Amino acid sequence: MNYGKVKIGGFTLGDYYFKGDGRHKLNRKEKVYEKLKTITRTLKINNDSYRDEVGFDAGYIAKMLNISRNNVSKELNCLLNEGKAIKILGKPVLYLDKIYIESKFNIIIDDPIIANADKLKKLIFKDSFDNLTKENSNKILYEEVSDSNKIRRSVFDNIIGSDDSLKKQVNQAKAAIMYPPKGLHTLLIGPTGTGKTTFAEVMYRYAVEIGKLKPNAPYVIFNCADYAENSQLLISHLFGYVKGAFTGADTEKKGLVDQANGGIFFLDEVHRLSPEGQEMLFTLIDRGKYRRLGESENTRSADILIIAATTENPKSAILGTFLRRIPVVINLPSLSQRSLKERMTLICRFFRDESSKIKEPVTVQKEVLKVLLLYNCPGNIGQLKNDIQLICANAFLEYVTKQQDSINIKLSQISYRFKEGLFSIDNKREELTQNFNLNDFENITFNGITESLDDNLKDVILYDEYKTEEDFYDLILKNAQKFYNEGFSTNQIIENINKQIENRFDSTPSKVKNGGETKADKEVILKIVTPDIIKIVKDSLIETVGILNTSYEKVVYSLALHIETLIERLKSGHIVIHPNIQKAYKDHKNEYAIAQKIKCKLEEKSSIKIPDDEVAFIATFLYSVNMKKEQGNIEVLVITHGYATATNMVQVVKTLLGYDCIHALDMPLEEKAEVALEKATSIVKKIDKGRGVLLLVDMGSLTTFSEIITEKTGIPTRTIRMVSTPMVIEAARKAMMPNMNLDLLVQSVLNTSYLIGEGVKVNNSAAKVQCPHLIYEDRSINMLEETLTFLNVKKAHKTLSKVLEKIALACNKSIDEIIYIKFLFHCSCMIERVIRNEPLPYKKIREIKDTKKNLYNIIKDSFTLVEEVFGIIIPDSELAYIVEMIDTHFNL
Repeated sequence: MNYGKVKIGGFTLGDYYFKGDGRHKLNRKEKVYEKLKTITRTLKINNDSYRDEVGFDAGYIAKMLNISRNNVSKELNCLLNEGKAIKILGKPVLYLDKIYIESKFNIIIDDPIIANADKLKKLIFKDSFDNLTKENSNKILYEEVSDSNKIRRSVFDNIIGSDDSLKKQVNQAKAAIMYPPKGLHTLLIGPTGTGKTTFAEVMYRYAVEIGKLKPNAPYVIFNCADYAENSQLLISHLFGYVKGAFTGADTEKKGLVDQANGGIFFLDEVHRLSPEGQEMLFTLIDRGKYRRLGESENTRSADILIIAATTENPKSAILGTFLRRIPVVINLPSLSQRSLKERMTLICRFFRDESSKIKEPVTVQKEVLKVLLLYNCPGNIGQLKNDIQLICANAFLEYVTKQQDSINIKLSQISYRFKEGLFSIDNKREELTQNFNLNDFENITFNGITESLDDNLKDVILYDEYKTEEDFYDLILKNAQKFYNEGFSTNQIIENINKQIENRFDSTPSKVKNGGETKADKEVILKIVTPDIIKIVKDSLIETVGILNTSYEKVVYSLALHIETLIERLKSGHIVIHPNIQKAYKDHKNEYAIAQKIKCKLEEKSSIKIPDDEVAFIATFLYSVNMKKEQGNIEVLVITHGYATATNMVQVVKTLLGYDCIHALDMPLEEKAEVALEKATSIVKKIDKGRGVLLLVDMGSLTTFSEIITEKTGIPTRTIRMVSTPMVIEAARKAMMPNMNLDLLVQSVLNTSYLIGEGVKVNNSAAKVQCPHLIYEDRSINMLEETLTFLNVKKAHKTLSKVLEKIALACNKSIDEIIYIKFLFHCSCMIERVIRNEPLPYKKIREIKDTKKNLYNIIKDSFTLVEEVFGIIIPDSELAYIVEMIDTHFNL
């Protein structure tokens, strides 16, 4: 049986098996398997090549076959179940052809799911594998790390917030377990749903982990509410009873205390125990002694550590004499007391868990994540988990009943009680901006089978700019060791670490990248960074480039913060090896010259020798963060068949939004495609501002223009078919967002297109009316409902109509349909942007405030109604656009 492609006239028709004189068209799974077999045979695995690759991930195979990664992953798991593939767990998950590996190495693999690359090699090479030296296992990107720098992980590290809001609680719990000789009894306090039961179980697992308890030590849970009001039943259940203790006691029975002997006894809802019930435990707690029900003389012993939990104030709900016997009290915070970053981590974990249960990826819109971050969740973590389960269940139901291609969770599927949180966004605005990257992507896919929680979090959580960078360097070392353990080749490790470095410096907060650090920012940094270091950085930049312009000024404090940490690290003897110094020098010579200048000045000032590796890091920093050419926004080009079709569509959108980023090209029906292509290419060259052009087309040959234009010009372009006026509106307003990129814009418009339907024709007649909303209300509301994502349209319509009337009255002008629709449309979109914390920038705010002072004050005063109704603060940049719109239309 042979495998190949059929070609006719230079065109590939498809993949086939050739068998004899016939042929069989390959389905998707067969294509994936054939490719897996082929690439597995290219792999060289021997007991000397410890760092060689040992498999191929789904993304690599997907790229080779031009099939989506999710589909390839699905087929690989089918092959796994059929016994044709080996799955090597790790990050990423790798696959091999099982039949070939078994034949090649003369082995039988009973379990095709292998924990890691090491396990596979041990299976293949058996004892010879163990002869590898420890020295070889440590020589990757850095010299041997001392044991003092290695951090031992514990089960507590799996608790979200263990290094942040729960750090104190975790340390208390560890101390309670470790305290000699047998630990300290502990009381957990916190509202319902804060994770007390989970925390208690982790304490038990920690005791086993450190050897305080045997691996098979019991962990017994007792809910005190079950027997709260019946003392006799409580005694018999806790301590057991002897034969004849009461009518029906025909045999002796052990109690929960017997079962918990040698382990941990968890008393949940301990406040539900009556005072008598609490007193029953005194002797057990004090002396480890107890009697079964019906015993009068015989005393039994129990070696038990008690962990109790309550949702109530212990001083009022629990006896003081009982509390005095519990030396450790741990208070677990409510969800509202924890940071939004931790809440996002919880949200991502719960979505991953649901994906794992469903065994399918779950794609979630960014607005859903924002809603879940902000909504009132009185039931804390427990309620958050249940709410996410319910959301996923509803999405899964749609996926099954409507036979959808994937499980998608959109804002439109979320009930109003969640969305109410968006209107309290003002209270969390600063924390959202500092910690989350929710404006740079439209959705995030959770795959509980093939991806880790970190894969999802890196898409939404930003780097904390004022946090010490030591964690970053530790991460480099840990990841290098991790990649090595997972079987990555040296080249792969270097490539991954290089990306990690570039991504780290690329993720410097936008306020540093964009210049204009606030006085508060500088004050914070000056508390952390030595003034001499800031001066050295400034002087070095001035001497190297001549003048300290904006492009360089904006990086001074960020770079100084980096160097402050560098010096502290060098003083403590921690040296980090750059993965490729030569590449850093070759690719970034100008930046390397600045870095060398900084090195010399630092060595003179601090008497510390700065290694060349650190110079390379500084050069990478300068290149990645500070020297990038500032670019404009994405441009949108509408191309349609017919006379003036595209032109009219663009004119309507320009009238409504007032943006200049949209352009039109009409293709008469008799015009040849080659001519239209030349025109489109010329326009793209003219309008591109460095971030690419989105082509919105109707049909036919126009859909093929994008690839040809990009190939000819090198300008990135993308195409969306079946253009409509609402689609142009959506594309235009999102193209103006400062952090938007071309692929994200395409994804965003496509995700929204099912909501916006067909365009509504706008009548451009200028018939002036005093109260146009009485005439145009239905039409304008319909238009807004087709375009807005989550805003209450009727509420916005009513409020903005009042605002416009107030502005017109103050300007002594009457309102016509053009300004009415334009104002209503622009300002509704503006409200959504502000709620999302995505305001448009305006470069000449000071100028417009000075030249149009009276109009600016009128508009600012009029929009206080909008701020009160929607609970937002409208930034000056958005008000400036409205001033410009009103001034132009009324010709003030």
